[in-house]
Amino acid sequence: DKDTSGLILLAKNDRAYHWLQDQFRLRQVKKVYLALVDGHPPTPTGRIEAAIGRDPSQRKKMAVVPDAKGRESVSEYFTREVFPEHTLLDVHPHTGRTHQIRVHLAFLGCPVTADPVYGTRKPSIDMKRHFLHAYKLTVRLPGESEARTFEAPLPDDLEAVLVDLRRNS
Repeated sequence: DKDTSGLILLAKNDRAYHWLQDQFRLRQVKKVYLALVDGHPPTPTGRIEAAIGRDPSQRKKMAVVPDAKGRESVSEYFTREVFPEHTLLDVHPHTGRTHQIRVHLAFLGCPVTADPVYGTRKPSIDMKRHFLHAYKLTVRLPGESEARTFEAPLPDDLEAVLVDLRRNS
């Protein structure tokens, strides 16, 4: 997603590319995203197992679809902080489908704040992009036996949103 901030993983050569690709395919890479959502999920923590495929009515969007029409998709979420009209979540995608986190959270009824595609028409907070940040990545680098964890701090624009929410709560 072009408006999602945070970590990105790049391979410098074919060997590294295949090494990393295998880890993703075998679901050995651990990913954590920070997402501010509108409203509150039904439970403080949860697991969403819902197939994702093309939205039948809007082909440019993805959607939760019947299992036979989509691909298996699994995300877990954990509440970090609760505000009157928003919730800050850690989201762990176990699969890597297009727009997976955004689709799953919208399916729960709490879309990512300021998401113009899967959220509300009028954003609950005036932002230039949605509040989704690739915060932490744990992966084994080529030639290493131990996994390493990398973290990206929240960018200033998203941190400012949290500061305002805390001040007004």
